[in-house]
Amino acid sequence: MENSVEISGSEQAAVLLLMMGEERAAKILQHVDYEAVEKIGAAMAGIKQVDSNRAHSVCNQFREDLNSHTPLGIGVPGYVRNLLVNTMGEQTGSTLADRLLGDDSPRELDSLRWMDPDTILHILQDEHPQIIAITLAHLDQSLSSRVVAKLEEGLQEDVLFRIATMDKIPESAMKQLQSTLKTKLDLSSSFKTKTVDGATTAAGILNGLDGDTEARILETLAKTDETMRQRLEDLMFVFGNLAELDNKGMQLLLREVTSEQLSVALKGADELVRDKVFSNMSKRAKELLVDDMESRGPTKLSDVEDAQKAILAVARQLAEDGKINLGSSSDDYV
Repeated sequence: MENSVEISGSEQAAVLLLMMGEERAAKILQHVDYEAVEKIGAAMAGIKQVDSNRAHSVCNQFREDLNSHTPLGIGVPGYVRNLLVNTMGEQTGSTLADRLLGDDSPRELDSLRWMDPDTILHILQDEHPQIIAITLAHLDQSLSSRVVAKLEEGLQEDVLFRIATMDKIPESAMKQLQSTLKTKLDLSSSFKTKTVDGATTAAGILNGLDGDTEARILETLAKTDETMRQRLEDLMFVFGNLAELDNKGMQLLLREVTSEQLSVALKGADELVRDKVFSNMSKRAKELLVDDMESRGPTKLSDVEDAQKAILAVARQLAEDGKINLGSSSDDYV
C-alpha cells in the first residue's frame, strides 16, 4: 500500500498502536468497545510486519490530520473527536471519543461491554425485567441484540417494551442496578439519574434480531401499545434503508408509488438511494424523473419527509404481503 488512505481505519489504528508499544496501546484500548477492539485486534494479527514505508505513511497521515485541525473555534472536545475519527475511522474514532469525552457510564456497565452474550445472560438471569432493560439500554445495541435473542419468549417482549418507553431512569433504579452488578462483578461505582433515548435504543436492538423474533416481539408490543409499535417501526426502517432492497423488491415498490411522490422524496435522499432507484428504471423514465426533480427547485423539508413516509408505508405494506423483504438479518425471500 502506497499511502495510508488505502488502509482501513482499523488497520491504521493497528499500526499506530503497534508502534506505541504494549503499555500505551493497552491504555488506549481500555476506552474502546469490545467490537472495535476485535476489529483492531484482527488487523494487528494480520500484520506480519510494519515496514518503514507503511509506518511513515500512517504517521504522515496522522500528522496531516493533526495539522489540518485546530482547537481554535471548535473547542477541545470537537478537536479531539475530529482527530480520532480521521485517524481511526468513523466507528472506532467516534466510539473512543464518546468514551473519552462524554461517557459517564459506571464501571459495572463498562465491564459488561467486554463480555460475551452468554456471560451477560448468566449475570442477569433471575433479575427483574426492569434491571435487565436498564442494563441492555446502556450497552452497545449490537451486543444487546445478541443478549435479547437469548432471553425467553415473553421476557423478550417485556424487556424491549421497557427499553422503548424509557426516558429518565430514577436514581433509585440505578442504585438497585449498582447493587446487583456490584455483587456479581465485585466492583464499585456511583450512579446518578440517567437519561436515555429508549425508543431509538429499542429499535436498534430489534434491528439486530432475526426476522421472526423481531416480528413476534413487535406483534406482542402492539397488543400493549400500538403507538409504540408504530414508532419503533418508524425508527427501525428509514428512507435510506431502501438502498438495501434487492432489484426485484425495488421494481415492485416503484410500480406502487406515484412519480410525484418519488420526485419529492428523492430530493432529500442520499446518493445510495437515488442510485438504487435510478438503476431500476428505464433510461427514459430516469431522465423524466431527474427533469422533474430539477424543475421543482427548492422543496420544503416537511414535503420531502411526507413523501418519504408515504413511500415507506407502501414498502411496509408490500413486506407484510410477503412481496418484498425489508429485513436486514434474513436471507429468505418470499
